[in-house]
Amino acid sequence: MSEHARRVLVLAKDDDYLRLALPAAFANPGSARVIEGALLALPGVRGATLDLRGARLSVHFDPLASSHRQIALVLKSTLDAALSAASAASSASATDGAAPSTSALPAGEWPARVEAWRRRALQWLRYANEKALAASHAMQAQLLKPPGGIVPAAVPVAGTASSPWRKVFNPALVNERAIINFANDVLAFYLIRVHWNRITQQWLRFPARHADAWLAVFYLTFLLVRYRKRVLAAPKPAALPPPAESTGDGSVA
Repeated sequence: MSEHARRVLVLAKDDDYLRLALPAAFANPGSARVIEGALLALPGVRGATLDLRGARLSVHFDPLASSHRQIALVLKSTLDAALSAASAASSASATDGAAPSTSALPAGEWPARVEAWRRRALQWLRYANEKALAASHAMQAQLLKPPGGIVPAAVPVAGTASSPWRKVFNPALVNERAIINFANDVLAFYLIRVHWNRITQQWLRFPARHADAWLAVFYLTFLLVRYRKRVLAAPKPAALPPPAESTGDGSVA
């Protein structure tokens, strides 16, 4: 590994985003063009920008097409070429007797920069189109659900009009048991949300040290499962017999 590769630091890292701090030697237009062009050639890379003021490299990519390791390998392989481009640009500016400018580009390099911008814009448009199609398909799946999974509404009494709300919501399903089940689910999700950082950063990494927390989790899960089994196994009330028909002499048949 070269000396410049050892000095590259990771500032931020996400599933589809990577921000690196490069040495100050790469904060020039020549090195930026080489590094950005090499990263944009990777499949799935939607954007690669090198900030010349602080030598900060930001890369947006699709995690299904590229990975952090691939981006790191490509960056490592282009560092020498980026330094050569920086030294060539500085020598050319010294020959001309003018300081290097970060805003002005030679006329022959504008087509390459425009082509890089065009590829980046196409990648962003393709990404936005995929997200829009996925959202459209999810919405259609929710709107076109089969009627077999919907609980039928209560049969309206003759002479009463059924409102649209009663067609969607069945008041007969709202009882004490349903409210308790809903409250238990909300409480479980709330406890998971509150302790999420501890679960991921402490309990999973050091399970023996936090054995008391895991015992509490298992015990609460056991109580919840046992309560649900009792609810499912509870006998249903017997249906009332139909009313007896009365005869003409006042007796009941």
